[in-house]
Amino acid sequence: MKAGEHFQEVPYWLDPRPLVKSFAVTKLPSKTQVLVIGSGYTGTTAAIRLRQAGIEVVLIDMDKAGTAASARNGGMTLTGLSEGLATMEKKLGPEMVARLFAESIASVKVVEDLVAEGRIECNFQRCGHLETAFKPAHFENLKREQERLQTRYDHETQIITAADLKSEINSSLYHGALLDPISAGIHPARYVAGLITMADRLGVDIYENTTAQAIERRGAGFFVRTNRGNLTADDVIVATNGYTGRLTPWIRQRLVSTESLMIATEKLPVQLAKSLIPKGRMVYDTKIFLFYFRLSPDGRRLLFGGRPKSPRLSLRDNAAYMYRDMLSVYPQLKDVHLDYAWTGKLGFTWNRCPHIGRHNGIYYALGYCGHGVALATYLGEKLAEMVQHKGAKTVFAELPLRAIPFYTVNQWFLPFLSFYFSMLDRFF
Repeated sequence: MKAGEHFQEVPYWLDPRPLVKSFAVTKLPSKTQVLVIGSGYTGTTAAIRLRQAGIEVVLIDMDKAGTAASARNGGMTLTGLSEGLATMEKKLGPEMVARLFAESIASVKVVEDLVAEGRIECNFQRCGHLETAFKPAHFENLKREQERLQTRYDHETQIITAADLKSEINSSLYHGALLDPISAGIHPARYVAGLITMADRLGVDIYENTTAQAIERRGAGFFVRTNRGNLTADDVIVATNGYTGRLTPWIRQRLVSTESLMIATEKLPVQLAKSLIPKGRMVYDTKIFLFYFRLSPDGRRLLFGGRPKSPRLSLRDNAAYMYRDMLSVYPQLKDVHLDYAWTGKLGFTWNRCPHIGRHNGIYYALGYCGHGVALATYLGEKLAEMVQHKGAKTVFAELPLRAIPFYTVNQWFLPFLSFYFSMLDRFF
């Protein structure tokens, strides 16, 4: 790996940090109508919609507001689900998947509307996404996916053959691609910072560096103990996704938390940068342990992500492996240095679908499986509706959230899954 002179183990998106206001406090209020735990897209969007309805809201986060996964992802505001439609139909049935897909399309519009409503300067752009075929057989699957999208889902996408792929991505690694023009790119840290600013201006009480330690049901409400004091709430929303811990063991048993790693190059010559992804698409490939990449909003850097090589390695060493992966896609970058490397957490469920619901009176939404920018925002709005007893109005609430067998807290199974999926990527 060629590390630049100013190489930093921080997210590119947070240099500089968009949200400069501090929400540090020493003590919480004694009570609120709704307590929201987690200041990412889900929690903050729910807080915004609840406050607009005249409901008193306290929003807490265990870290600096706007610095966790919502500021560390690829900024890809995608349509679709984390698996192909044919696979999802086998699991859930065609009718259910059609409804899920329709809501994924709607979720991109929800982000677009929130950006406009809050006048958030976050580089939202409907640039479309490419799913690139890592193997020839994968391209045949993409062609079948395109036909299914058109005939069953009335959704227009485009097949890009290997011969025509140069116009979209200057790499010879892939065997074609599927283009969905509806997806968008965004600066994720500016987006979540804008949401937090909206919530603050509306009168949401925001408290960072505040960790919820216990939630107790008391009568019709809740007693919540934190490191900065205790409070009572009529309702509680848990919006911690990949950062979910011992606070909510029922949720934890149904959610696998894993890390994604991203690197960002130094500033590239304008023509070199533009040649990598000429039309500025969001790109990810068809592997299970996929690569995902894009240009920075200013069009000067390549941002490249995927699964870290090993949790036992340092961030810098994992970044070196990711640099090698980047060169497998773009060997022309062999003399380019890296300026940034960072990780963020994702949440996966047993059926690889997002979920929303209520358990023992506590509301939750989780398991975005890499599609969190759009779907986390969308389900944040749905949580606000649920708290106001307006009905679920989302098919994601109909999916059973199943526990992961033999799993309590320790994710002992991850090395076995990692080996299994690596073998699938290698041989299928």
